Amino acid sequence: MGSARNQGLCQNMSLVVAGLSRSLLALAVAAGSSTAVIAAEDRRERLEEVQVTGTLNLSRQTSIGKLDIPVDETPFSISLRDKNFFDATGSKSVQDVLQYSAGVNGGLFGVDARGDWSSVRGVAPVMFIDGLQSIFGSYTSARANLYAFERVEILKGPSSVLYGQGSTGGIVNLVSKRPQSEFGGELMVQGGDYDRKVIAGDVTGALDNEGKWLYRVVGYARDADAQVDHVEDNSTLFMPSISWRPSADTEITFLANYQYDKSGTTAAFLPYGGTRVDNSHGAIPTDTFLSEPDWDKYDTQQIAYSVWIDHRFSDNWGFNAGLRYSEGEVDYNSMFPSGVLYDPVNMLNPNVQEVYRTVFVSDAKSDLLIFDLRISGEMTTGPFEHQISFGLDRQDAKTANDRLSLPLEGGKIDLFNPVYGYVPTGLEQRSEWRHIETETEQLGFYLQDQITHDNWIFSTGLRRDFSKSETVGGSSYDEDATTLRFGVMYSYENGISPYASYSESFEPVAGTNNAFKPIEGEQVEVGIKYQPEGTSLLITASAYEITQKNRLTRDLNASTPNSFVQLGEVEIDGVELEASGRWGDLSLVANYSHLDTEITESFASYEIGTPLETIPEEQFSLWANYDLSEWVQGLKVGLGARHVGKSYAGMEKTREVILSNPFLNEVSYSVLNSFFEELPSNNPSYTLYDATIGYTLESWNFQLNVKNLTDEIHTTSCLSRGDCFYGERRYVTAEARYTF
Repeated sequence: MGSARNQGLCQNMSLVVAGLSRSLLALAVAAGSSTAVIAAEDRRERLEEVQVTGTLNLSRQTSIGKLDIPVDETPFSISLRDKNFFDATGSKSVQDVLQYSAGVNGGLFGVDARGDWSSVRGVAPVMFIDGLQSIFGSYTSARANLYAFERVEILKGPSSVLYGQGSTGGIVNLVSKRPQSEFGGELMVQGGDYDRKVIAGDVTGALDNEGKWLYRVVGYARDADAQVDHVEDNSTLFMPSISWRPSADTEITFLANYQYDKSGTTAAFLPYGGTRVDNSHGAIPTDTFLSEPDWDKYDTQQIAYSVWIDHRFSDNWGFNAGLRYSEGEVDYNSMFPSGVLYDPVNMLNPNVQEVYRTVFVSDAKSDLLIFDLRISGEMTTGPFEHQISFGLDRQDAKTANDRLSLPLEGGKIDLFNPVYGYVPTGLEQRSEWRHIETETEQLGFYLQDQITHDNWIFSTGLRRDFSKSETVGGSSYDEDATTLRFGVMYSYENGISPYASYSESFEPVAGTNNAFKPIEGEQVEVGIKYQPEGTSLLITASAYEITQKNRLTRDLNASTPNSFVQLGEVEIDGVELEASGRWGDLSLVANYSHLDTEITESFASYEIGTPLETIPEEQFSLWANYDLSEWVQGLKVGLGARHVGKSYAGMEKTREVILSNPFLNEVSYSVLNSFFEELPSNNPSYTLYDATIGYTLESWNFQLNVKNLTDEIHTTSCLSRGDCFYGERRYVTAEARYTF
């Protein structure tokens, strides 16, 4: 990128933001003179489907913004996807849901049973459950089971004023299913490709006639194989909850979540040859398994206990408290190609046939205690109306990991005809075992105020954090920070609302191989939100500039794919367009995003001026679901498209590291250099299509879903460390669902 980055529109996002600001202002002025006047009350009713919450924040629902603010009155970017969307699209995981959101790249590393990898505005988001952070470190907890949740909320941009530990790019918040006063539920059976069998149930209602005691029980069991040979994809979930409402002003809810998953190595860390570039031996099959059957595993077990207390002091003021304690265990055995640093001759060879394997064993545990206490209310000062929330949150996250990594010691394996049966003996006695124990503590105090005056909306926030990150027997950091957030919006009565905002982030880092400084970031955003008359569609256009400091990046000199260093500073500029909601019988989600990223400061000079790896420059997605009941009662059809543009792979950086080795002789240098010449600099774009058809007969719903309709074989990314990841092949599921 370098200096050329400053010569055009995409190269200088300041011009984009300024230009879009002027365009939005012009549109807003024009809209202000419009004769189409729609009352604000009517707009709120039409937005019911896309609000975060509906009443004062005692509605027994988690709000990603910690205030009862409709999305169209928030000068920040928020995307919501609910259970109806999960079901319509046939989403099997949180990762599937994220693939239909602007500025979000879901499935960065293809088919991977270990987690829901994604980026939001070029940055890995922090995962929350019910407003409390749920994941610390890597491979220390279970992958979230989508059936446990009724909504996925994506808050884009720095979020530290609300959460302290919010990522620079944003956060993903999963809202758990909780007890409801009205009796209802569902039973579901599902079958599909890879011998997939699922049975699930969800029932809720009142335990007594007065409705003071409510309950909900959610259960899920899956027995399936994975796309990769010799790997299971099994999951068991049991989630009971109970609520007590001693009065109309108070509710206490207790929820327990037990999950046990049994899987293995689905991400094979394959070389470029045979995946991204032609190989004389052919293409490496997408079901290739390079670990050892019966020994390989990725088994997780997690139990979490959550308590929420909501109490209303008066008509305008209330108290909210949320607390979760969780314990997780991950038992992980794997073998995978040793990578370019240990096996460059094979991994870089476009015509590679055999590679050496790394033996990797990890026994990880996590112990998390997190709570959030706040008071929320409404008040008036002169002509200004305020919605205020102030409180404190705390997290104490402990992770421990006994890890063994033995590059090259898994023996050689044929990529096209793997022969199994080699597992090194005496692993328990090896001296290379490392015990990594990390503790992260954070205490934060926050205040936010949403101020309205006529059609003006002002959002302000202030937070003070105290954080400590310590690796036992290693380094530690004590940090404190003050973060700000403010925004302004003008809401015209015809549904058009231009806005501008500024926000900051402060993110402690836990569970890595070292103790790191917190990641810091700031963002400037301008945009416009619009709801067409007579619809529940919400259309948002936004442009933003992000600066991130202390970013983590994978260490090219490390022996495992899970080691990091802090590189310096990154600039991220982007534009997003998003539309979601209903228009008559049509449900629609449409998104477009453009990203321009650059590393501006780094510990390695060869990184400066390069884009971030695996972050696509452009993305587009569209999902449309149409109810055909006017012609055939109960019939629905849906079609979707997901386009992910090209992204930077970063092999130039690896080339710099490998070829600068002073021990390379002339012949080795020449051979390796010739290999690098054939490897691409970028990951290619790809487009996938999804489809569904469903039929409802009284209380029964029958549905067929197809992901990747054309069975497109694609790699979602290849990294600078020399490994590539296949995306999901065509996946067909059929289900019957009985609701009551």
